[in-house]
Amino acid sequence: MEKPRNASFYLGTAVAQSLLLRMVRVTVPSYRVRGQPAQLDCDYDLGNDALYSVKWYRDNEEFYRYMPKFDPPKHAYKIDGIKVDVAKSDDRKVILHQVTLKTTGLYRCEVSAEAPSFSSAAGEGKLEVIYLPREGPRITGNEQENRRGDSLFLNCTAGRSYPAAVLSWDIDGEKVTDPDLLVFYPPTLHAHGLMSSALGLRVPVGRTMQVKCTARVAPAWREGSEAVVGNSQLADSKEAMLLVRSSSEVSSLSVILLTLSLWLLITPTQSGT
Repeated sequence: MEKPRNASFYLGTAVAQSLLLRMVRVTVPSYRVRGQPAQLDCDYDLGNDALYSVKWYRDNEEFYRYMPKFDPPKHAYKIDGIKVDVAKSDDRKVILHQVTLKTTGLYRCEVSAEAPSFSSAAGEGKLEVIYLPREGPRITGNEQENRRGDSLFLNCTAGRSYPAAVLSWDIDGEKVTDPDLLVFYPPTLHAHGLMSSALGLRVPVGRTMQVKCTARVAPAWREGSEAVVGNSQLADSKEAMLLVRSSSEVSSLSVILLTLSLWLLITPTQSGT
């Protein structure tokens, strides 16, 4: 019959396990804008272990390793969409040069210890590279539709981006959800995988209202334009651009918001004059 193990045995086991290699945190930025650098962090605690290697993978394909017993200890592999700044990278961080849309993927850091434990630990995070529209969103009228006079037909078009902008309309501060008022179009494909979006809106004439179109690419940049409309026609327009950075850390940049506001001055037709 096996003898019961005393408390000192369990305490010793717990202490031994706490002295092994463990992963503390892997930090991968959720979003980066195309052309920006990206920093990937791998924070680990060796305990009493000695480091054997740190390896980074994108979608299970290795692109960087750090092995202290080798000379030089750092090595980067050529992978489409990834260019490592080896001089600025080490065993705890990897710096990527200007990212492209092909840089998007699931990134994993694996840390391994020397003998006798041969322990290992890993962590991962998803990085998505986005492309900001250089113009826009724009609100325009549809002349053919507007000749009918029973309603005002508007189009909101977002510039080329990746991923495609998600458009929505607001009337007097309330989001439009009625499918009878919205006209959906499929995204338009452009070179290099970029896409542009458009969404139509039908609004009744005869009252004053505020209409806003919002294009969301991903969550901390904002751009806006204004146009004044009278008698269902664009009478005057002016543009203002505002770039707003996220209050979160650079490593967790996650927002792109483009807003175009349109104030409609719609007056009923006066009869008998």
